[in-house]
Amino acid sequence: MQAVIDSHAVTEFLRSIAGSAWFTIAAGIAGLFGLLFSILAWMQAKSASAAAESARKAITIRTLADEFQLACERMDQLLDFIEHDRFAEAALRARELASALGEIPYRREPLLAQDNVDELLNKRTQIEIIGKVLMSTNRGEPLSPEAKKRLFARGQDTTAALRKNLGIIKGEIDRGAKQ
Repeated sequence: MQAVIDSHAVTEFLRSIAGSAWFTIAAGIAGLFGLLFSILAWMQAKSASAAAESARKAITIRTLADEFQLACERMDQLLDFIEHDRFAEAALRARELASALGEIPYRREPLLAQDNVDELLNKRTQIEIIGKVLMSTNRGEPLSPEAKKRLFARGQDTTAALRKNLGIIKGEIDRGAKQ
C-alpha cells in the first residue's frame, strides 16, 4: 500500500514550525555551524596551500643541490683530464660545465644570493677560457707545463667556488629538514 501524502498538510505543518521560536533558534545554530565549518575548511585549504608551496620550494632547492653536485663532479673530471693530458675530453667537459654555469645563475637566481650569482658567472667565464685554451691544444698547439699549471689552478679555484655554493644549498636543505 502506498501512503498518499497530502501536500496541503505538509505545507501547513512546515508553516506552523517555521513560525516557532525553536525553529528560529535551530536555524540560527545550523547557520553558525555552517559558518564555522566554512571557516575551518578555508583555514585547511590555506594551510594545504602553504604546505604545497613549502614542498615545491624544498624540491627546487634539492634540484639545485643536485645541479651543483653534478657541476662539481664535472669540474673534478675536467681537472683529472687536464692532469692526465686528456685535453680533448677536458675541452668537452669545459663546454658542458660552462653551459651549466651559464644557466644555473639565471634559472635559479631567486634561490641564490647576488654575490653567488656573480661568482658563478665569473667562474663560467674562467671555464670558457680554460675550454678555449684546451681547444687550441687539439689544433696542435702544445700546452706548456706552466700553462697546464695555470689551468689547473683556475680549475681548483672554480671547484672551491662550486663546492662552497653546494655547501650553502645543502645547509639550506638541512635547516629545512630540521623544521
